[in-house]
Amino acid sequence: MERQHWPTRLWLVRHGQSQGNVARDEAHEAGHLVIDLDWRDVDVPLSDLGQRQAEATGRWFAALPEDQRPEVLLSSPYVRARQTAEAICKGGGLAGGAKSTVLDERLREREFGVFDGLTTIGIREKYPDEAAHRAKMGKFYHRPPGGESWADVILRLRSAMNSIALQHENRRVMIV
Repeated sequence: MERQHWPTRLWLVRHGQSQGNVARDEAHEAGHLVIDLDWRDVDVPLSDLGQRQAEATGRWFAALPEDQRPEVLLSSPYVRARQTAEAICKGGGLAGGAKSTVLDERLREREFGVFDGLTTIGIREKYPDEAAHRAKMGKFYHRPPGGESWADVILRLRSAMNSIALQHENRRVMIV
């Protein structure tokens, strides 16, 4: 019988609220076609609220007994995820004190391709054929031109999870 290799505990932590989350919500509420952002998606930082959320997460993990805190922190290379990971480390959220975060490209945000920076209304307006195709295929399977489907993301994450299982067996791992 084959033995299961796996971390003893795995936490999945979403980054704090980002400036992109704020801009997206404002654009949707105003009925705009485009999300007004000055950064590439990879460079979008946390909002002030997101920074406070990340710091609170670090304090929450720091309040755990040492032998229950994560030993390893893996993060998306996106700025908002790295800022969240840094706040958790600075807050004492890792066993044995602050350590360097392991960046893994496979943990990044979904690639939106031509839909990047558009609201739902913007997608329907600028790419009506793609919007119709998405409605027919379903959100999970539709791959926008130059982007990824959610099925693509799952394949990428399976690869990351296999690496985690091999490299961090019997350790406590956090993914941001």
